[in-house]
Amino acid sequence: MRNYVLALSVSLLVVISLVGCGAEGEGEGSSAEENESASQVDLNYWVPFSGGDGEYMESLVGQFNDEHEDIEVSMLNIEWEEYYTKLRTAMNSQTGPDVAIAHASRLIELVPGGNVEELDELAGEADVDWSEYSENQLEATIFDDAHYAVPLDAHALIMYYNKAYLEEAGLLNEDGEYELDGGIDQFVEDLKTIEENVADDVFPFVSNTNEVYPFWIWYTMNAQLGGSYIEGDEAVMNSPEGIEALTAMKNMVEEDLWPRNVTNGYDLFRSGRAAFNFAGVWATGNYEQEEGLEFGASPIPQLFDDSKAWGDSHTLILPSQDSEEQKKAALIFADWLADNGAYWAQAGHVPSKPAILESEDYLELDYRPGYADVLADVEYMPNHPALGAVNDVMIQQFSQVLNSDMTPEEGLETAERNAQNAIEQN
Repeated sequence: MRNYVLALSVSLLVVISLVGCGAEGEGEGSSAEENESASQVDLNYWVPFSGGDGEYMESLVGQFNDEHEDIEVSMLNIEWEEYYTKLRTAMNSQTGPDVAIAHASRLIELVPGGNVEELDELAGEADVDWSEYSENQLEATIFDDAHYAVPLDAHALIMYYNKAYLEEAGLLNEDGEYELDGGIDQFVEDLKTIEENVADDVFPFVSNTNEVYPFWIWYTMNAQLGGSYIEGDEAVMNSPEGIEALTAMKNMVEEDLWPRNVTNGYDLFRSGRAAFNFAGVWATGNYEQEEGLEFGASPIPQLFDDSKAWGDSHTLILPSQDSEEQKKAALIFADWLADNGAYWAQAGHVPSKPAILESEDYLELDYRPGYADVLADVEYMPNHPALGAVNDVMIQQFSQVLNSDMTPEEGLETAERNAQNAIEQN
C-alpha cells in the first residue's frame, strides 16, 4: 500500500512538472512571437510618383521589405498636384509620414519650419556614408552646414535627337552619334540643315512653348552664360546674360526652327515629327517604347560658356518625430534606395551615387549611360522662400515671349518687376 501511494505521488509530480513545462514552453513561444512583432519597425512612406516611375518605386519598396525582416515600409503614392500641400499640412500637424520624397528645390519650403530631421547624428547610427554621394546633389540638401535629406537621383533637361533624320542631314559622327562643339551658332546651323534636307513636315526642333519648358531652357542657357535670377532678395534676371539666352530662344522661333504654340512636344518627337527635342530625362522611358523610333539621348550641349543644365533631385526627408528607432530605420531605407539607383534609373533618373554609374547593372541599360554626365552639370535653383512664386512669374513671361510679339527685353523687364514684387510679398 505504501509503495502504491509512493508511486502515485511520483506520477502526480511528473504530470505536474510536464504541465508546468508545457505552460512555460507555450509562454516562451508566445513571447518570442510578440518580441519578433515588436522588433519590426513599420514605416509610412509618401511619394508623388503618379507617372510611370511610381511602378519602379513600388517594386523597390517590395524588394526592400523582402530583404529586411525588421523593417516594413508601406508606400502611399499621392497625386503630384496635391502632394506638397498634403505633406506640409501633415508635417505641421505632426501627422506626417516617417519618410517622404521631397524635391531639392522644395527643401527651402520644408526645412526652415523645423519639421524635418537633421541627419548627421543619425547617419552614424545608420551607417550612411555621405562621401558615397555625388557632391553636386549632396550640396543641394545642406542647410546651415547640416544634412537634411538623402539624394536619390538627379533629373535634368537633356537633349534627344532622331538619328534617322540627322543621318539624312549628314549630322551624325562615325559612331552614329550627334556631337556639338561649336556652341549655339553651330546648333542653329544644324537646325537649318535639318530644315533644308529633311521632309517639310518634320520640325527641326520641338519643345513645349507653354508651361514650364521655356523657363527650363532659358534657365539652362542663362546658367551656361554665367547668369543668375535671384541673388539675395533681389530679382536679377533682366541681365545681359538673361537677354542673350532669351534672344537665342526667340530667334529659333522667329526663324521657324522651333514652332510656336507647342503644347505636345513629347508627342511630336515620339511620333517622328521632330529632329531635336529638349525634355526631361523621364521622357526616355516614353520614347523607347515607341516602335521604330531610333533616337539618341545626351546632356544638353554646351551652347555657351559652360556645361550647365536645369535640373532637380528627388531626395528623401524624415519628417520630425520622437521615435529614434523609426528615424534610424527610415534613414537605412533611404540609403538603401540610393544604393539601388541602377534599378531606379530605369525610370530615366540619374543615380545619386557615382559608383553606381560605373556598375554593370547601370552600364547595361539603354540610353541612360549616355546622359549620366548631367549629374555634375545640374545647376540647382537658389534657396529662396519665394522661389515658387518667382518661377511662376518666369513661366508666364517666357511663354508669352515665345508665343507672341513680345520682345525678350520686354519680357525680362516685366518678369524682373513682378518677381521682385513676389520676393517682397513673401
